[in-house]
Amino acid sequence: MEGTTKKVLDIIKHHNSIVIFGHTLPDGDCYGSQIALREILSATFKDKKVYAVGSGLPLLFPRLGEMDIVNDETIKNSLAILVDVSDFPLVEDKRIALAQTYIKIDHHHESNPFIHEKIMDHGVIATAELIARIAFANSFVITKKAAEAIFLGIVTDSGRFVYEPTRKETFEIVARLFDYGLDMKAIYDTIYQTEENQLKYKGFLLSNYKKTRHKVIYCYANKNDYLPLRLKFAYASSQVNVLANIKGSPIFALFTQNENGGLRVELRSNGIPIRDIAVKHGGGGHANAAGVRMEKGGYKEAMAIVKDLDNLAKEKTYNVGK
Repeated sequence: MEGTTKKVLDIIKHHNSIVIFGHTLPDGDCYGSQIALREILSATFKDKKVYAVGSGLPLLFPRLGEMDIVNDETIKNSLAILVDVSDFPLVEDKRIALAQTYIKIDHHHESNPFIHEKIMDHGVIATAELIARIAFANSFVITKKAAEAIFLGIVTDSGRFVYEPTRKETFEIVARLFDYGLDMKAIYDTIYQTEENQLKYKGFLLSNYKKTRHKVIYCYANKNDYLPLRLKFAYASSQVNVLANIKGSPIFALFTQNENGGLRVELRSNGIPIRDIAVKHGGGGHANAAGVRMEKGGYKEAMAIVKDLDNLAKEKTYNVGK
């Protein structure tokens, strides 16, 4: 990995303009990684123009920073860095195709080989953790915003340090972030506050989930389940962990249809690898946390995935809840 990292860093040093791209429906690790990398590169290489594009997480804009608005010409003349996204079709800002040079920093498995230079490590809990490791190893400047953005990525992708592969090294990195001004409570107070309409939606999920013969938990939500609550699709479709930790059910899934007839699928498990099922249906991700994005899809497509999950649960021997 050391040789690969050097090649990627040499490419970064060679470009005076850099645009950082993330995935559709950005989560804490995507937004955190984009902001952290922008902060670190801008502070370390003061002669470079560094931008982060996409929708980000508006809830955190006052504390960590807004996303940049750049024109097409800027992208054409910039290095494009993909962070926390495995492949081009999953990138939120499709103008990435205008760039001439690409690199990637990510912790996801690839569904399709990324032919450009990249830094990848499936053994870290978050891309933000990987960015921190690179910054520490190369003595890059880490600002307070960068430290808090890295923490955001790690704490959200790890489910507050619950999910694998949270490791000793994860905690060591977080401990070092306090040296750069990390205010952990301020981040927690922002990302874990709950509005009443959000609480009502979580109640809907817990009141309407179903369980298959082999104890797969799933819930299907259409636009009429969240729009009347004044909730956006991005939030409604991200709440899969509301269904976590139901005794005896190590696999759980949330299917959410958007206003345009598309379907977001979020799959999770406690120990049973479910990534192959996501890949089968056009998605990807990690062994125990994967997803699918369908431009067109509904209940029929959701039930096909549920059937595959149920067959998988039938095949596997597990002890959860016993």
